Amino acid sequence: MSILKFKNNVIPYTVNKAMSGALCICVDGNEVIVNAPWYVSRRHIQEVIIEKRQWIISKIEEYNKNRNSFLDKGVIKLLGNDYHICILYKNHIKPTINLINGKVEVILPAKYKKLEDSDILRILMEKLYFKVCCNELEKSMEKARLLLGIAPEDYCIEDLGNTIAKFSFDDRCISFSPCIARYRSEIIDYIVIHEFCHLKYKTHSKGFWNIIEKYCPNYKKYEHELEGIKI
Repeated sequence: MSILKFKNNVIPYTVNKAMSGALCICVDGNEVIVNAPWYVSRRHIQEVIIEKRQWIISKIEEYNKNRNSFLDKGVIKLLGNDYHICILYKNHIKPTINLINGKVEVILPAKYKKLEDSDILRILMEKLYFKVCCNELEKSMEKARLLLGIAPEDYCIEDLGNTIAKFSFDDRCISFSPCIARYRSEIIDYIVIHEFCHLKYKTHSKGFWNIIEKYCPNYKKYEHELEGIKI
């Protein structure tokens, strides 16, 4: 990395040399990258940076301003833990969502800053829940299959309203709500075993609860935590 100083400004920059192409300057966050043909001298690169210094400085200032524009949008439950939702606006970026340092970081294009973002947030949260749900269910269903020695024909993830999971005897398929991602892994394991047991028992009969207790001794505790939710 090189540094260019002039007046009250210091601009650190990195030069990437190539066999061909034109000289161009990119500002990525706080980083200035100069792409230049192999024959371009260091002096010429510095002259171009000085010529473009106001544009470079404005881009860096804009980035630092946007970086601090987090908005607290409340808390969501994910795998049994609470995560604060924060929104960050950036230029020239697609909406994304990431789990970073105990926060759900939502990055939106700067053009959305003046728009109502509730619908965008809802869609991104649904995608996050769906992704987490897929990952957790794969692990839980494999554990249940090995434990019980049985498995459904198929499973799907869909909106089930106030129902967290249900088994279809006609299709031999289990449907799971993406909201299952709210719960910690032990409860997800229990929900999966609960639905697997319906492969043997259609109703919540004595035999059903006996097999549940055999494989989930703490099932009453899990049922209490799921109170008001249908499974």
